[in-house]
Formats: sequence, C-alpha cells, structure tokens
Amino acid sequence: MDSTGRFLLSLVTAATFLQVRSTVTVIGLYGETIEVPCNNGAAKPVDLIFTKWKYKMDDGTSGDLLVKQAHKEQAQIQAMDGYKDRVTIAANSSLMIQGGSLVDQRTFTCMVVYGSNLDEHPVDVLVHKKPLPPQIKDKAKELENGKLTSLGVCTAADANPAAVIMWSKNGKLLVADGKTIIITPSVKMDPSTGLSTTTSGLQYTAVKSDVGAKFTCTAKHSLETQVSAPETFIIHYPTEKLSLQVLAKAPIREGDNVTLKCNADGNPPPTSFYFSIKAESDGERFRHLHSDCRYAQQHRRLQVLAGRR
Repeated sequence: MDSTGRFLLSLVTAATFLQVRSTVTVIGLYGETIEVPCNNGAAKPVDLIFTKWKYKMDDGTSGDLLVKQAHKEQAQIQAMDGYKDRVTIAANSSLMIQGGSLVDQRTFTCMVVYGSNLDEHPVDVLVHKKPLPPQIKDKAKELENGKLTSLGVCTAADANPAAVIMWSKNGKLLVADGKTIIITPSVKMDPSTGLSTTTSGLQYTAVKSDVGAKFTCTAKHSLETQVSAPETFIIHYPTEKLSLQVLAKAPIREGDNVTLKCNADGNPPPTSFYFSIKAESDGERFRHLHSDCRYAQQHRRLQVLAGRR
C-alpha cells in the first residue's frame, strides 16, 4: 500500500474525522462529456492533501476511479473497467466522464482529504437524451365522415426519460373520450442502449369540417418539446345538398336554349351529373341528358340527380 493509501486508511479508521455531505443531483447529456462537481464546485481547501473519486457499482459495492494528489500535476487512474479510458479530473476537482450513456446513471462520490479531515460529497448522476423528431407513420389514406378510423401512429424514438406524446388538430389538443377519439400510447425500451421509444396511435372520427384540417403530434421531453410535420387527410362524405340553377334570361320562350347547372356538395365532389326531364303528362318516359347538354323545352318540371361513377 502506498503512502496515500495508508494515510487514507488511517483517516477512515478515525471515524470522527469523516463527514458525509448530503447528496446532490446533476443531469448530463447522452453522448456528451458529463461534469460531476466536487462539493458543488466550492473552492479547494488550502490544506488539501488529495482528492479521490469513486462510484457505486451495479452490485452495490464501491469502485475506485481516480486519485489526484495536491502536489502532483497528473491524476492516477484507478478504474479497471469501462471507466478506465473515460474519466479525468478537472482543475476544480470535477469528475469528467466522456461519452455519457445510461450506464453512468449512478452515484459518484468525491472524497476530499485536507488537514486531518475527510469529507465525502456524493452526487447522483442522471443522463438525459431528447428523442428524435416525432413522425406520424401508418397514415390513413382517407377518413370517412362519422366513422372511427385509425388516423396514424406517432413515434418519438431513442429518448431518456421517455417522451410524452400528444395529438393536436389545427393546434388544438385532442382529448381522448373513448368513443370518437381513442389514443393508445406505449413505451418500449431498447435493452442494448436503455433508450426508450414512445408510440401513440390515434383513432379519430372525422366530420365534414375536418377537410383541410392539419393534424400534428407533439413529443414533450425535459430537454425539448418537438412537433411533427402537419398532415392533412381526405375526408369522404356523401352528397347531402343538391340544387339546380337555370342559366337563362327571363322570360323563357319556346325554342330558347336553356343551360341547366347542377350544384352538389360531397367529398370527393360528384364527377357525373344527370338531368332528368319529366313531362307533366303521365306515361312519357324520362330523357337523360349529360351535364354539358343544352335542352330547350317549356312548361315542364325539371328534376336533377347527382352521383359518382
């Protein structure tokens, strides 16, 4: 055992000199260098002897990372596992962990030995990662008026902690009611990375006013709130309103050309129009004319039918 180890052992043996401070929490970013402060970044004691960093291993025991003696420039790396090539100590005694990942979510302890004192400063490290931009997948080709339909599935992948997904229409939050709006969320964790992917399926009952409506999903996360690209959907509804317009100057005289214009709603719009002209006298058959035909007739009742092919 070297002199540092013997000195440390003597201090630990004398329990009256050991002070364990309250635990603080820091949040690091996934994939980036995590800075774990020692004693909340306070100035070093003037009679500092050495600083040591250790961590709580998966089995609950303590593992050594490094030790930095006050009179030496370089720290001694003591870690023998994956931390061996990832840890350094900063000038302010902070522990620097390169390439932060979820394995670093644990307790690290800064041990400060000065004068005849030994202080321990535990730090809980959390590692956060924002999800990839949310996307709406498995989109419906069309929605039908009054029919509950699966509109799509929103995905926010590779986050920690998991993102929360919300759906909106024209910027207004959609709230599930179990009948006309059904939202089914789920979270799946990747066992290799520990990152979570949130999915949310939306079943929606469209109405006629949803024509042109923009649907989006929002992924809420502690690091950032992201909104998907807007999606619009074709809304199908049958013809409900029908009107016939006579394009001619009054009064209409026998032998005049008269243009009949049919107007109908519905989506998709009707593609075919048929005009039926029924004589007042019984027994006369209907004569059907295409919408681009002109028909001159007076004193007859005009009926119109609209439909799709």
